[in-house]
Amino acid sequence: MALEVSMKVPSLVMAFALSIAAVAWAVPQPGRALPAVSVTDLAGTRHTERDLTGQWTVAFAMTDKDVGANVTAWWRQIEGRVPPSTRLLTFVALDLFALVPTATVVSQAREATPRSRWHTVWFSRDGSFAGQLGLPESEIPWVFVLDPSGRVVESLHADVDAAGVARVVAAITAAHSANAAP
Repeated sequence: MALEVSMKVPSLVMAFALSIAAVAWAVPQPGRALPAVSVTDLAGTRHTERDLTGQWTVAFAMTDKDVGANVTAWWRQIEGRVPPSTRLLTFVALDLFALVPTATVVSQAREATPRSRWHTVWFSRDGSFAGQLGLPESEIPWVFVLDPSGRVVESLHADVDAAGVARVVAAITAAHSANAAP
């Protein structure tokens, strides 16, 4: 009997820990609106989730500083394959060591981004944006397709590959085709 009880306790602890993790990181899922956010882009303009309405949007999200090249690869694969009216954004949602000055981090991000695209990079270095989005730190990027009402229609957590690109493109082009039908 003692052995049976001792085996159940670790199982209950593990189940509890997993349920807490699921609640703490509520990654945006298809059918749901993106959560409330407030963040500044590299040009210094403040944005909220309301800025994600009005047109189709693909948002590439990174929560680890080493994911930049993968986000760029996603962007390059998607950019020419979706209708030109589709807005492409990069969500840089980092949680960086506090002793690194914000001005230094923003300067590095600006140097890596053409000035004409600063408004497309929504940037936070203190972990707040990742928390608002419900994204844990990961060395793999997220890709979200949002419809004009701001609802998530596709959500991926993956390195760029042909299947993922096809899912993103299909989510947008299928909706455009449905809207164009008589």
